[in-house]
Amino acid sequence: MKFIKISLIWAMTMVLMASCLNSSDENNVTLYDNAAIIGFTLGTMNKYIDNTKTTFSGSSYFFNIDQSNKGTHHFKDTTIIGRCIYNNDSLPLGTDLKHVLTTITTHHNGVTIIERLNQRNVFDYFTSSDSIDFTKPRKLRVFSSDGTVYNDYYVSVNAHQEDGNEFVWHLMEDNWQPAGETNLPAGIKQLLGGCTSEQYAWSTDNKLMVSYDKGVNWQEETITDDADMMPTRDLALISYPMDNVDSIDYVLLVGNREVNEQNKESIAMVWRKVVDYSKNAPYSTWTYMERNSTKGDSLALPRIKDLTVVKYDDGILALGGAGIGGCEYSPYVNIFQSRDNGITWKWNSRYVLPEDFDYNATKVTASVDEDNFIWLHCEGTGQVWRGRLNKLGWKNQK
Repeated sequence: MKFIKISLIWAMTMVLMASCLNSSDENNVTLYDNAAIIGFTLGTMNKYIDNTKTTFSGSSYFFNIDQSNKGTHHFKDTTIIGRCIYNNDSLPLGTDLKHVLTTITTHHNGVTIIERLNQRNVFDYFTSSDSIDFTKPRKLRVFSSDGTVYNDYYVSVNAHQEDGNEFVWHLMEDNWQPAGETNLPAGIKQLLGGCTSEQYAWSTDNKLMVSYDKGVNWQEETITDDADMMPTRDLALISYPMDNVDSIDYVLLVGNREVNEQNKESIAMVWRKVVDYSKNAPYSTWTYMERNSTKGDSLALPRIKDLTVVKYDDGILALGGAGIGGCEYSPYVNIFQSRDNGITWKWNSRYVLPEDFDYNATKVTASVDEDNFIWLHCEGTGQVWRGRLNKLGWKNQK
């Protein structure tokens, strides 16, 4: 790029303005006093992963243009007050931000210059054929076509700095021990959880219970079909709203039948209930999600003890201890995922336990917080782990 100082820019702009004015009658040229950038588009971008170069179209990433000179924006380690141009949808990991080709559209053909890196008020002409280093926010200055006014814009081209599909664990300092359930209602052995309109529990006489008043009163649930397939131990329950459907929750219950009654069984029992809590909705019942219980069904949830389940990302995750009955399984070897609401289960290499996980744990309980962290509380060892899929921690770069 050709080096110019700001004073020279003004002089050249005024010369251009005078030239245009002298010939305006002949060439029908109209000059304007508006100085604005109205379009910012990336060209073909390079991406490097493990020393392998690929390319992608930068034009598919939309850039916001905030025309307010009083707006506040936070980019990486920089806070900027003023007009800003930025992408909410960050570019992929490994994108080369040092060599970026852009097309800038201005209002009524305004003239654009760009401030040099680490040299304040030293500018170069902007041209779409020269690459620009956008490893940090850059200042653009656009002059009106009549040369009377200019406005500054700060441009931040945001790219991911981590693999979005990588799951990262951290060992927390807390040494956790279970508190146990206290003040359980009469006749209730275990509170399982609930959905918007119903709460569920397991009774001391091994029955599934339901409450419609947030746990004040309990009654036995109605199981119309396959009641002998209802699990009685290692119970875990989650619920979540059905996608794109109002006033309907999906409830999933997993667990195992007794070993002394079903000693050859190799899979867990999975039940579901679709709860419509809209006004005058019909009563919903539990449904057993049938699988082959003794022939090594590879898509079934294994019969592992102390099951715990969470809703996470685009599916359900399940974890448990050693296999029981006809299931030969080492404790806490795999985390299983279901992407079809509990019908089938597979091991996903994205979700693995921490490298320093203590397998002496006697029981592990999982939960998910509002920031998309999975928490593992380990009985017997006191370990507390917190982990998250990187992409679920990304926020808009505004």
